[in-house]
Amino acid sequence: MSHPDDLSDWVLATAPRAVAYAASLLRNRQEAEDVVQDCYCRLLARADVYDLKADGLKILLRAVSNACFNRNSRRRSMFSIFGRDGRAEPVADRSAREPSGELLDAELAEAVARGLASLPDRQRAALELKSLGHSLQEIAEILGVSPGNAGVLVHRARGAMEAMLGPYLEGPPS
Repeated sequence: MSHPDDLSDWVLATAPRAVAYAASLLRNRQEAEDVVQDCYCRLLARADVYDLKADGLKILLRAVSNACFNRNSRRRSMFSIFGRDGRAEPVADRSAREPSGELLDAELAEAVARGLASLPDRQRAALELKSLGHSLQEIAEILGVSPGNAGVLVHRARGAMEAMLGPYLEGPPS
């Protein structure tokens, strides 16, 4: 049971992860920032009810998950995961790469982005949480499912991504 005034360090420490997670679900950084801000406002208004320093990240990510799921279910897909030029945003600094490597990386990045975008919301959320280092128990708590169901979500998401990325990762036929 914390007072909002002494939670600024907690907010600063958790905000980058929360925004990155929301952006991965919404595929729009500005919307993600808005959702996360709304979630922080709601949590901080009830800081006397929750122990945010101990359990706040799980509570925050659950709120962000639900807000993103709600937002995604209310709108049609009008936004592209690609930039205005039709290319996926770069995932790494390629300044030291050869041009052929850049083309392959760009193609793979676009395939990953398309694969993630094609996953159902809960599978994408479970996979993103797992990639952020959360355990299945934590994923279950954040998404409001059983630990077994969290494992199934991660497993299915990985399987779908593997199937979609197989042609890009297997290399040329021998």
